[in-house]
Amino acid sequence: MGAGRILGIAYNVIPVTNVEKSAAWFVKHFGFNIRNQREGYLSLFRDNRPILDLIQTDHPSRAVFQVQGKNRWVITFFTNDIEALHNDLKADEVKVGNISDEGKYGKFFVFEDPDGNLFDVWEHHDCELVY
Repeated sequence: MGAGRILGIAYNVIPVTNVEKSAAWFVKHFGFNIRNQREGYLSLFRDNRPILDLIQTDHPSRAVFQVQGKNRWVITFFTNDIEALHNDLKADEVKVGNISDEGKYGKFFVFEDPDGNLFDVWEHHDCELVY
């Protein structure tokens, strides 16, 4: 294969109703830092790594879809301590689902941001992930 190939995902864009309010929520709960802020748009980074871009919209669409009537997420974050993260989010009254242990596939839980965007969190110690 030639030199021009996909190396990974740079970031994901999600819709929010208020960029500043949403960014503050993600900074508080996940320690992201804000970059590239402009009118109705900003980037959230983990250190020097882009994670999410938030775009302000008054449209009701969100980063969620349905499969057989059940809401599903578009983005999965990874963690090295799912129980601690889950406990911290629950203590801060974030809408979180229960932790599901799927054996060789790892552990998961789902959470929702204040705009109704749905995310998955995954802990697995047998994959190459960039921290």
